[in-house]
Amino acid sequence: MKKTFISATVAITAFFVFTGSAVFAHNEAVLPNAGLTPESPFYFLDKFGEAVRSFLTFNPEGKAHLQMTFAAERVAEIKIILETRGGEAKGLEVAQSRFQARLANAATIVMEQKVAGKDVSELAKELGDDFEDLKSVLKETFKEQERVLKAQEKELKRKILEARQAGDVAQVESLVQQLDQVKAQKELLELKEEETEETLEREEDRIEEEMEIKEKAERAILEAEKERQEVLDEATKEALIVEAEEFGEFDDLLVQAKSAFAVGNYQEAKRLAKQAEKSLDSVEEAIENLKEAKENEEELKEEQEEQEREANEEEEELKREETGKEVERLGQEREKAEEEVREAEEKLREVGGVDGDRDGE
Repeated sequence: MKKTFISATVAITAFFVFTGSAVFAHNEAVLPNAGLTPESPFYFLDKFGEAVRSFLTFNPEGKAHLQMTFAAERVAEIKIILETRGGEAKGLEVAQSRFQARLANAATIVMEQKVAGKDVSELAKELGDDFEDLKSVLKETFKEQERVLKAQEKELKRKILEARQAGDVAQVESLVQQLDQVKAQKELLELKEEETEETLEREEDRIEEEMEIKEKAERAILEAEKERQEVLDEATKEALIVEAEEFGEFDDLLVQAKSAFAVGNYQEAKRLAKQAEKSLDSVEEAIENLKEAKENEEELKEEQEEQEREANEEEEELKREETGKEVERLGQEREKAEEEVREAEEKLREVGGVDGDRDGE
């Protein structure tokens, strides 16, 4: 019995030590399988496995990278929870909290190594790349869930319109409650996204402090270019056309940043690149406004078409009623005419009978 228990313990330990492969490759985050999530009663096994892996990793660089691997696993958990349970799931808080803790641990390891007199510039650069990858994955994860909720919102609005047109008051009230819940989920999702982004940026700033100024400037330029592409990709997904002039301010600032970098003015290059990235906020806001305007236009178009269809149906019904009345009137007049014909024929016969009698006389 004792041997069986030891064997089982070793097997479980080995499983958690050796599962979890490389997460970051070619500047693109590859999330591990979410595995157990905080929603599972066996989630403690996940924590146990991470504790074992941390214990068996000895050098600081390895420990720092391992913390980023754990952070990626938390992102995978956040993704699956959002997809299956939504932003109100209790497990989301746990996954976010552990995600934040792993990022903080990685940054702390870098700080401790610097205090110990070690050159951490290369490690900081590597971890900075990992931060950027996680940031992109998280952003897309929240955007995808936002698209799901918007689709639900649109469908509910359509059903509410149909229920109102049908005069189903109870159904309208039920659907309005569901719509309010979806809107509340959207607001909560935005809040969760902001919290996660703030955590990432805070810990990323701690890491970047240990990089050389040239590397900081180079990273800032790359981040700005990457953010621009993400804005374009998001617009493409929403079938929106963004003209080149929309990025005029961004392009000017980035050109200045690259010029400053080329002459060795790295501090100015970093500042301009950050400013360029910040200018994309107004572009994103404009795209969001355009998207909402198009959605509103589409909803109004559908509502107008529905109203026109109903009006046509009512008009057809009215025409049918009028036609029916006309048919009825004509029928009555026809019956009257037929009666008059019969009466005339009767009179004719009577006249014919009188004439016949006279002829007989």
